[in-house]
Amino acid sequence: MQPGARATSFDEKLVPVFLHEDPWNLLRLYHVYRLTLASALLVALVLEYGKVKLGQYDPGLFVWLTGVYLIIAILSNLASYFQWPDLPVQTLLFVLLDIAILLGLIYSSGGVEAGFGILLLIPILIPHLSHPGYMSLLLAALSGLSLVIMQVWLQSRGITEHTGIMHSGLIALFILLVSWSSNRWIRKASAMALLAKRRGIDLANMSQLNQSILDKLESGIVVVEGSGAIRHMNEPAWDMLGQPGNWRSKPLQQFAPELDHHLQHWLHNVSPRIATFDVRHQHTSEMRARFSQLGTHSRRATLIYLEDTTEQREKLQNAKLASLGQLTASIAHEIRNPLGAISHAAQLLGESYNLDKADTRLLQIIQSNARRMNLTIESVLNLSRKKTPNRERLALKLWLHEFRKDFILQHKLRDEQITLFIEPADTVIEFDPAHLHQVIWNLCRNALKYAHEDPRRLQLDIQGGNPAHTRDIMLNIIDNGRGMTEEQRQRLFEPFFTTSTQGTGLGLFMSRELCLTNGANLEYIAQPTGGSCFRIVFAHHR
Repeated sequence: MQPGARATSFDEKLVPVFLHEDPWNLLRLYHVYRLTLASALLVALVLEYGKVKLGQYDPGLFVWLTGVYLIIAILSNLASYFQWPDLPVQTLLFVLLDIAILLGLIYSSGGVEAGFGILLLIPILIPHLSHPGYMSLLLAALSGLSLVIMQVWLQSRGITEHTGIMHSGLIALFILLVSWSSNRWIRKASAMALLAKRRGIDLANMSQLNQSILDKLESGIVVVEGSGAIRHMNEPAWDMLGQPGNWRSKPLQQFAPELDHHLQHWLHNVSPRIATFDVRHQHTSEMRARFSQLGTHSRRATLIYLEDTTEQREKLQNAKLASLGQLTASIAHEIRNPLGAISHAAQLLGESYNLDKADTRLLQIIQSNARRMNLTIESVLNLSRKKTPNRERLALKLWLHEFRKDFILQHKLRDEQITLFIEPADTVIEFDPAHLHQVIWNLCRNALKYAHEDPRRLQLDIQGGNPAHTRDIMLNIIDNGRGMTEEQRQRLFEPFFTTSTQGTGLGLFMSRELCLTNGANLEYIAQPTGGSCFRIVFAHHR
């Protein structure tokens, strides 16, 4: 239950079902009925309409009571509008006045033959709706008894016929039976309403408890209606989906189209079995989604568990680098020492004066390949030594601005050959500055070497920022070169793969490994208009 709420038992006084929303609504409706009835009686008097002569026994009393009734109806509407006096006082006061005036109208019209007797039923039922109990039954009995006594007195005066007593008795009995039945029905309905209200409170409290539990979970939780609208989303899921605003009751497709695509596939092909999918949210964030069904098939909802795979990927990367470190230590011992001996022997042999041109050429080949092999070993060793990054918070635009000036200066490029655009301008990332410099320098240098034969034709666009509905930051390095073939793209990040006779084939491999070490990812995006795009997706700040 909510804090400060008091437990309710069935021994407490039952509140009528009609008054749970606003207790004044029924009374206002009754006041409108009273005003309508008084107006109708007044119009009938003025037009002298109807087969029954109104007030045929005492016309003056009838006219006077009708006028009083109209004034009371107007005052009662004003009293209910200002809610003064209190509801119980108004209910009892106006009901007693109505019964008295209606009995007076019946009397002035010559008894129950005028047809006004049944009008007593409405004001007698009103107390049942606001205060069901014996008081309401007593009021009904007294009203019926008064009607019979009045009819007997009129008959004794010779004003009415003998059948009027039986008629008034039947009306009194009918009013009493209806009052008694209404009392029982209203009490039962009120008890059911009270029980439903208690069950509603229990369900609301249980829903609130479940929501609190879901909000405390580290895993992301999203509940999606059968229509595709989001019913609930806890904070981790909200963070993974890019902190969308005003997401309640909005379609999931609006914020996470990739996740919605897997959801539709699951609904049409896998449901109700539980299934797990790897999702690339907004082509940046990597997460794992598990779908399970809530409710029945006709009124089903879907519970989606979201798991951020970044931490798992970092653990795998650390394990891989640890294994690579052990491998490179063996390489340094088993290969580098013999390679050093070969290189030293070739150097001594080169000092000999008895070598002809053919032998000198073979000696140059030995020394060149020894240096190349040593460079490869150095590259692998450098990668394994940098398995613990020193991450810092970097203002991306400011850092890239300095990098751009340095790269243009060292390679003697024109200023307009490299453009820089970062939005928002205050984007901040967490990355090892030395690693980031090595990665971006390697990507820009590859574009300079391989995009065009003439470096003066190179155009580099460095674009970055935070896409909509995603928490991750990406950086695109796009050139206007010839692009890559499908076969080259498939092997692009493999170690020792190169299209050049001068390279080691470790540049892009090391760049991706350095990104993974810093919790980021490096991928190649094919450009439909030609050229190449390398995208770095930076890790979310945790």
